[in-house]
Amino acid sequence: MTSLALHGLVVGVMFLVAYSSSFDTKVQTKPFELVMGEGDNFAATEAAALGTPGGIKLNVPPLPAPEPPKPEVAKVEPTPSPPEPAPVVPPTPEPKPVPVKETPKPASPTKSGNTKTKSIADEMRWKTIVEESKAKQQIAKQRAAEKKRLEQERQEEARRQAAAAKAPRVDAEGIAKGVLGGSTSNTKGGAGGTALTRPDGPALEAYFGMLRERLLRALDKPPGLSDTLVAVAEFRIGADGSISGVRIISSSGSPEFDRAVIEAYSRVSMPPRPDKKGSVESLTFRTKDLAGG
Repeated sequence: MTSLALHGLVVGVMFLVAYSSSFDTKVQTKPFELVMGEGDNFAATEAAALGTPGGIKLNVPPLPAPEPPKPEVAKVEPTPSPPEPAPVVPPTPEPKPVPVKETPKPASPTKSGNTKTKSIADEMRWKTIVEESKAKQQIAKQRAAEKKRLEQERQEEARRQAAAAKAPRVDAEGIAKGVLGGSTSNTKGGAGGTALTRPDGPALEAYFGMLRERLLRALDKPPGLSDTLVAVAEFRIGADGSISGVRIISSSGSPEFDRAVIEAYSRVSMPPRPDKKGSVESLTFRTKDLAGG
């Protein structure tokens, strides 16, 4: 009897060890960065590029910067030279009858004729000075306007090149559910995260990080609740990703929030686990971590 009891005890212990080995110890579920894009590719370290499978990868060289326009030289019409003043011929005085014995005196130019000639020359010289001043002012205005136009074109070209450098580049190669700026080396898809790349890490951590993100998105926060509520839920997740046995092990004090946490699990589906094992896990939910919380 003692031998049978000992053999039975050994068999029972072996059975318990075999049963417990099908479940891992609890994996600490913590926030984990995931790459963008639809899919269950939780182990991806780079988001998939947007395109078509086997598409042609385009390497388009950047457009050359246009040459700045050459400044136009303002054409200045030559100022017509003023006509030379015609020589003023003093009027010839009419001869007066003189006595035969008297000798006639030669006529001298009048004082009024010299004054009139000097006045016309000064006026023409002044007009020339005024015309030259107007021409210089016109040239200065044209040069200032041309300089301003060239500066505006230079600034506009700089803004255009900066915008082109920031624009995301789309390759023809990729997948239909990829994202702009993703990598063509990823042909499986993303994990619904917010990052284009993430550091490499354990696949199981990434798996539970994706589970946490999906649960938080699926949880509908009841209105009017405090932002300080905390609830802890326990659940079993199988090797195939199925979730069962969800229960609250630490209540938030709000039946509405506890019920919303349990209902969130029914809206989430997961792919098979990377370790191909099942386990009992727990996850903490805080109202402040929710959208609008």
